[in-house]
Amino acid sequence: MAEIHGIDHIQLPIPFGASPRARAFYQGLLGLTEVRHPELDRPGVLRFSLGWQRLDLSEGSYTGVAPQAHIALRVAGVARLADALQATGQRVDRSALNDGRVFVEDPFGNRLELIEPPSNSFDTQGEHHVRDLHLAV
Repeated sequence: MAEIHGIDHIQLPIPFGASPRARAFYQGLLGLTEVRHPELDRPGVLRFSLGWQRLDLSEGSYTGVAPQAHIALRVAGVARLADALQATGQRVDRSALNDGRVFVEDPFGNRLELIEPPSNSFDTQGEHHVRDLHLAV
């Protein structure tokens, strides 16, 4: 039986023509690095590095809203980022559990959870091998 080791990438929908706004939010406000891949690049698709994983945004028809659907991004300095987002006018919902998690929406209604794992988190010490690295340059 195959073993699932983790997430390679997540793809979220954005409306047609929204790539510039997406880039402004994900790269400009969140500070993610856009990655390019000559075989995969095409109009309407953006890719951002999330450490060993990747966030893909693809222009297309949006089919509906699922309020519970979200991606959770691990962030060092989540409180600073939340304050910076709020300062730009972004709505920031702080967790009712008062555990440091915050929720924001991208300009297209995709819900993002920003969470800072404890320093002793199980996967911060994980082994990574060259074969695990997916480069997009």
